[in-house]
Amino acid sequence: MKKIYEDAGHGLPNDPGAVGNGLKECEVVLTIQELFNAYLVANYEGFEIKSTRTDNKTFLALSERARQANRWNADVFISFHINSAANEKATGYEDFIYKHASLGSKSLQNTVHEQVLPVIKKHNVTNRGKKTANYAVLRMTNMPAILTETLFISNPKDAQNLKSIEFLKDFASAYAEGVAKFLSLKAKDSTHVVVPSPVQVPKEDEKETPKKEDLPKVTSLGDKYSFQVQALKDIGVYKYADLSENQRTLRKDTVFSVYGYTEGAKAFAVPSGFVQAKDVVPLFVTITTGGLSKDMETEFRAFLKKEQIGSELNLYVKGNPSATIEVAGLDLVKVKQFLDKKGWYYK
Repeated sequence: MKKIYEDAGHGLPNDPGAVGNGLKECEVVLTIQELFNAYLVANYEGFEIKSTRTDNKTFLALSERARQANRWNADVFISFHINSAANEKATGYEDFIYKHASLGSKSLQNTVHEQVLPVIKKHNVTNRGKKTANYAVLRMTNMPAILTETLFISNPKDAQNLKSIEFLKDFASAYAEGVAKFLSLKAKDSTHVVVPSPVQVPKEDEKETPKKEDLPKVTSLGDKYSFQVQALKDIGVYKYADLSENQRTLRKDTVFSVYGYTEGAKAFAVPSGFVQAKDVVPLFVTITTGGLSKDMETEFRAFLKKEQIGSELNLYVKGNPSATIEVAGLDLVKVKQFLDKKGWYYK
């Protein structure tokens, strides 16, 4: 079993990373990491993954990121970053290994970069090349390690690309394909879609591509209101919101995030397409509120009754009054939006 240690750079509350054009590096790299994982899970087997962070509530020092990878005895380390520069014209992709890198790191960089090249060409991105640096996570890790810089958040044009899930998916898939080739991972059987090139464009079949105006409207949740679900069985991931054009399969029990939904919640939008809502089960999250007065409690309960949310509101009256509620899926979204609208603290 090959071990992949991934590092989504930076992380709140300590370090948002580069910020610009309505984006935060710490958020974009989490999306890249999730798309990276989704590609590997769909197409390969014989590996396991650990991460420095999977949310924006975690921050680890650079030395600790390397230490954890070393302690786990990982076979490869990959760190995801977004570039920035004082000159907003700075643009392009580049990747780094340690300036005194091992042959393994050099081979990893060559393999990953080779997979990225078609993506660079597809999106007309400037290739800044393969580079070396004295970055701590590259210097302090014992295994082959690479750090990717996916465009410049400070460049308006680059930033527009970074806001596109399809664009991020192409780069994340290339990173994943590079790591898979470096580790010689075994491709899954024919029941799964294995994409040999992350930018290979499938041939049009005889079916017409659905017109945009004919597709169900998708309500976007964004990162703030996204929630996690688990596949109840092997499920299809569809290209369009009307659940047409099955692109690939996700294994039973796979956990992934939902970023939107269609009318009637028939389909959920995920980073790589759409899944049928009935094929997944939302995972419960415990929300803790603080400083609830009696009036606030009454209003909260009235909201839960109105929205027909059956979750129990548990009160704690000692010290600073607070409450907890365990909710999942779209009920979780409604509760978060209610608390945000009221300006009530929660975590």
